[in-house]
Amino acid sequence: MLLEDDMAVTDVADPFEMSLAAISKHLTILTRAGLISQEKRGRVKWCKLEPDALREASIWMQSFGQFEAVNLDAFERFLETELKSVE
Repeated sequence: MLLEDDMAVTDVADPFEMSLAAISKHLTILTRAGLISQEKRGRVKWCKLEPDALREASIWMQSFGQFEAVNLDAFERFLETELKSVE
């Protein structure tokens, strides 16, 4: 969705059957990983895709795709672990 334009967090959350808090948690992980950035404009938080970082992540994930499908839940857990070790 963010390929086309920046979006408010509420607009990102709209099509998903998840709470806004759960969506925000996922977006925070993506932000900490550098795949998106978030900016507050007035009272609204906006998300923007970081294409260079996404390109690098895509290349990295494709190397695993040669052997098996990428498990995005496992990838998210990996990112959380890596980010905690950086703190």
